[in-house]
Amino acid sequence: MIKFLIHRPIAVIMTFIAILLLGAVAAGLLPISLMPDVDIPEITVQVERPGVSVRELENTIVRPMRQSLMQVAHLDDITSESREGYALIRLRFKYGSDINYAFIDVNEKVDGVMRYMPREVDRPAIIKASATDLPVFYINVQNKETVDETARFMELCEFTDAVIKKRLEQLPQVAMVDMTGQLWPELYILPDAGRMKSLGIKNGQIENMLKENNVTLGSLQVIDGQYQYNIRFSNALRGVEDVRELYLKSNGRILQLKDISEVGLRPRTREGLFMQGSRDALSLAVIKQSDARMEDLKEEVDKLLEVFNRDFKEVELSLTRDQTSILNFAIQNLKQSLLLGGLLAFFLMFLFLKDTRSPWLIGFSIPVSLVISFLFFHVMHLSLNIISLSGLILGVGMMIDNSIIVIDNITQRMERGESLAQSCIQGTNEVIRPLISSVLTTCAVFLPLIFISGISGALFYDQAVAVAIGLFVSLLVSVTLLPTLYRLFWLRAERKGKQRQNRVARWMVKRQLFQAEDVYEKGWHWVFAQRRWMMPVFLVLIVAGGVMAWQMKKERFPVFEQQELVVQIDWNERIHLAENRNRVDQIIHQVEEQTLSVNAFVGSQQYVLHKGMDLSPTEAVLFISLKQDYTTNELEDAIRQQLTATYPEAKVAFRFPETIFDRLFADREAPFVAKVSSQKVKGVPEVKEMDKVLDVLEQHFPDYEIEPFARNQYLEVRVQPEQLALYDVDQKNLFARLKAALNEYQIGVLRSRTLYVPIVLSDKVRTINTILRDLKIDNRKGKEISVNQLVQLVRKNNYKILHGGKDGEYVPLPFFKVDALSPHYLANQVRNLMQDRFDLNISFSGKLFSSRQLLRELLIVMIIALALLYFILAAQFESLTQPLIVLLEVPMDIAGALGLLWLFGGTINLMAMIGIIVMSGIIINDSILKIDTINQLRRQGMGLKEAIETGGRRRLKPILMTSLTTILALVPFLFAHDMGSELQQPLALTVIGGMTLGTLVSLYFIPLCYYYLYRNR
Repeated sequence: MIKFLIHRPIAVIMTFIAILLLGAVAAGLLPISLMPDVDIPEITVQVERPGVSVRELENTIVRPMRQSLMQVAHLDDITSESREGYALIRLRFKYGSDINYAFIDVNEKVDGVMRYMPREVDRPAIIKASATDLPVFYINVQNKETVDETARFMELCEFTDAVIKKRLEQLPQVAMVDMTGQLWPELYILPDAGRMKSLGIKNGQIENMLKENNVTLGSLQVIDGQYQYNIRFSNALRGVEDVRELYLKSNGRILQLKDISEVGLRPRTREGLFMQGSRDALSLAVIKQSDARMEDLKEEVDKLLEVFNRDFKEVELSLTRDQTSILNFAIQNLKQSLLLGGLLAFFLMFLFLKDTRSPWLIGFSIPVSLVISFLFFHVMHLSLNIISLSGLILGVGMMIDNSIIVIDNITQRMERGESLAQSCIQGTNEVIRPLISSVLTTCAVFLPLIFISGISGALFYDQAVAVAIGLFVSLLVSVTLLPTLYRLFWLRAERKGKQRQNRVARWMVKRQLFQAEDVYEKGWHWVFAQRRWMMPVFLVLIVAGGVMAWQMKKERFPVFEQQELVVQIDWNERIHLAENRNRVDQIIHQVEEQTLSVNAFVGSQQYVLHKGMDLSPTEAVLFISLKQDYTTNELEDAIRQQLTATYPEAKVAFRFPETIFDRLFADREAPFVAKVSSQKVKGVPEVKEMDKVLDVLEQHFPDYEIEPFARNQYLEVRVQPEQLALYDVDQKNLFARLKAALNEYQIGVLRSRTLYVPIVLSDKVRTINTILRDLKIDNRKGKEISVNQLVQLVRKNNYKILHGGKDGEYVPLPFFKVDALSPHYLANQVRNLMQDRFDLNISFSGKLFSSRQLLRELLIVMIIALALLYFILAAQFESLTQPLIVLLEVPMDIAGALGLLWLFGGTINLMAMIGIIVMSGIIINDSILKIDTINQLRRQGMGLKEAIETGGRRRLKPILMTSLTTILALVPFLFAHDMGSELQQPLALTVIGGMTLGTLVSLYFIPLCYYYLYRNR
C-alpha cells in the first residue's frame, strides 16, 4: 500500500485536502461547552408552603409524596429535607435510566398525591437536571444611585425581570436565566382601630368589600344584527389609588377605605437577599443551551451587556464567576502543546537527524491530524468540552511520537544507502506493526474507563473516544501522508545528488556534537557488565513506587493558591433576616481593605435550579475576591477571629469557589453518616433523647468530629378550646385577627401591570408578647375579649430539618474524620453502642460506603486494561512472555513519577493520575518499538547480544526525541504561578519524573530482561 501511495502523491494530497476541508467545516459546526451534555440522573421536587411548620409540612405533604414517589421505576435512592415553609425531595435514578420518562412518571405520581391535598396547597415544582443546567456565569444587577434605595430597588427587580432577564433569554444560546435577590411589593391596609370601633366597622367588612370590588368577569359574545361583539367586564383593582377610593357603607354613612385606614405599598417580607458589597443587588445565573457554542454565548452576552450599560445608565451590570475561563484555559493549553511540541520537535530532530527539511513535516502533520479529528468528532456527535479537549491534549504527544518514529526510520534507511523510494516504503512498513500496537495499548488504558458506571463513566466516554480518534487519525497520517511528503521533499535533491545535511549539520557532525549513540553504547556495556546487581536495583523501584503510593497524601484536586474564597456561615441562633444582614455587613467592613469584591447570599434564595443555595434565614454564603497582596489564609484568620470574638456560637466553613466540574461530582454526604430513627413510633426520637445519643457518641468517638443535628427554637401559640367556649369566640375570627396583627393576613391580590401584588390586612409592628397582651377580639355577642385570655404562649425546641428516605424519617449524624479502611468496623461499634443504651434503629451511609462500588469498578477496569495490554502485545510479538517485560516497566516508571511529585511536595490527585496514564502510554510505546526491532534483527540471523545492542542503537533517537519533546514541553508549567499552570503542575511533574526514569528503563532494563529471557534459547 505504501508503495502505491508514494508514487501517486497528487492523489494522496488531494484526498487529504478534501478531508481537511470537511474537517474545517465540521470544526465550525461543533458545539463548544464546558461539559458534555450528560443527563444527571436526578429529579428534585420542591414543595413550598410559607408559614407551615417543619412537622406539619413533613406529615401532611412530604411523607405521603415520598411514599408515592418510591414507586417510580429505576429509582436508586430517595431523600427528603423538610424545613419551615419548604421542602426538597431528591430522587436519584440508576445511571442509564431514561430521565425524560422518569420525569413524566414523577409528575404523574405528584399529580396523584395532589388530588388528596387541600386546595390552598400549590403544586410542587419538579426539576430534572443535566450538566448543561449548571450556570456558565453570573450577572450582578445593581442600582447606581443610593437615594430612596428600597423603592428604587423594587423598581429594579420589576425592570430586571421584565426586560433584562427576558432579553437574555431571547438569545438563542441561552436556555434559561435563573434569578435571586428579588424584592417584591405588597399592598398593606392598616386599619385605624379607634375610628373603626366608633363607626362599628369590623375587619371582615373590609375583606368582603375587597372581594366584591376585585372581580374579573371575563367576556361575553353579543350579536347585534349582522355584527358580533365581544363585551368584557372588568372590576379588578389596578393600583393603590383604586384601593384607597373603595366605598363601604356603615350605619347609613358612605365612607372610603382611606377614611378608616392607611393604604400603601411596602416591601414584602423577605426570607433572603443577595448583596454586592453592602448593597442589595440581583444575581442572574445564565444557563447555556446544550448544543450552543460557548464562545458564541460569551460574545452575545458581552454585546448585550454593552447595550444595557449604554441604554440604562442608572443600572450597573457586571459579569462574575465566569466558568468559561476553564474552557479557555483548555483551548490555550492545546494551542501551547501544539506550539511547544512542534518547535521542540523541530529543534530536537535537527539536532539528532542533522536535517532542516524533515522537521517541517512534524509541524504539518499535527494540525492535519487535529482537523481530521474534528471531522470524526462531528460524526460521533461529540462536543468540544473540557473532557474531550483534555483527550485531544493527551493525544497531541502521541501524534508527535508517531511522526518522529516514521521519519527517523526512513532517515536511518537512507543513511544505510537505500534509495529514497525504498527507504520510504520499507521504513514505513517496518514500523507499522509497532505503531498500531502502540496506539492500541494506549487506547487499552483509556477505553476500559467507559465501563465505569454513573456520571464518571459518561464523562470518561468523551475522553476515551477523543484519545482514540486522535491516535488513529495520527497513525493514518503518519503511515500515508508523511512518507508521501517525505519523498516529495527529497526527490529533487536525490536527482541532483545534493547532500541531505546543510553546513551547520556537517559542522556538528565534524565536531561530533550530539552523538548520542556513543554515550548509549558506553552506558549499555557498563550496565551489561554489572547486570547481576543492576537487575535487583531496577526491581527495587517497584517496591519504592508501592511505598510512595501508599504513604503519599491523596486528594481529589491539587491545592493551589487562589484569590477567591467562599465563606459559609451558620449563625446557629434564631435570628431574623435583618440581623443576619447586619452581621454579614460587619464581616464585609472588617475585610474591606483586603478584598476587591464581595457577593453575599443571605438567607434562602429564589433560584429555581441552583439547589446548592438552599439556605435558611440564619445562614449566609460570601463569595470574596481578594487583592493580589493578600492570601486566602490571612482572610480566613481575620474572619475566624472576628466571629470567635463577636459570635462564638457561629459555625464557619471556608472553601474555594467550585468549578462546574466540582459541582457535577459534588457529594453531599459526609464520609460516614449514622441515621437514627425511633423504634417506638414511625418517626424520629425526641430532641432530648437525641441530645443524649449525641453526648454518648462524642464521648466514645472524640476525634471523629461528629456534627450535631440542627435544631430550632420557636414559639407555639396554643388556643385554649375551653376559653373559646366560655367567652363565645369564633376560632376562625381569632386566627384571622392574629394573622392581621402579625402582618401575615392576605385578603386579596392587586393586578398591577405585569405583577400580582398581594393585599395584606396589617397591624402595627409589635412584639408577640405585646400583641397578645393588647390585642382584643369581639365575640359573637359583640363584646371585646382579650386575646391573652384565649391563647397560651409556649417556647419549644424541635428539629430544624426533618430528613426522610426509603425507610422513613431519620436524624443524620455525620462523622467527618473516619479511617477510610474501617467504615464497617466503625458501623458495628456505633450499632452495638446504640443497642446497649437506647431503643433506636440505626443505619449507615456516606462516601466511604458509596465509593466502594466505584473502587470495585476501578479494580475491574485495571484488570481489563492490563489484560488488553497483554493480549495486544502478545499478538504483536507472537510471544506469551515478552509482553510481561513491557508490563513490568510500568510500576518502575510510576516510581519515578511519584518520586518527583514527592520531591516538589505534591500529592496524589486527579491531575497526577492523568499524568501517570499519559506517561505510561508514551513510555510503553518506546519499549514496544525496541523489542519489535530486536525481534526483527534476530529473525534476520543476528545473534542475541548483537541484536539487542543494534536494536538499542537504532531506536535510541526516537526514544530520546519522544521523551525530550514531552519533558521540555511541560517544563514551563513548573515555573509559572497562574491558576492554570498550578493546576497542571502535578500532571507535569508525574510525566517528567516518569519519562526521565522510564527512558533509562527502556534503554537498559528492557534489553537486560530480554537477554535473561532468551540467553538459554
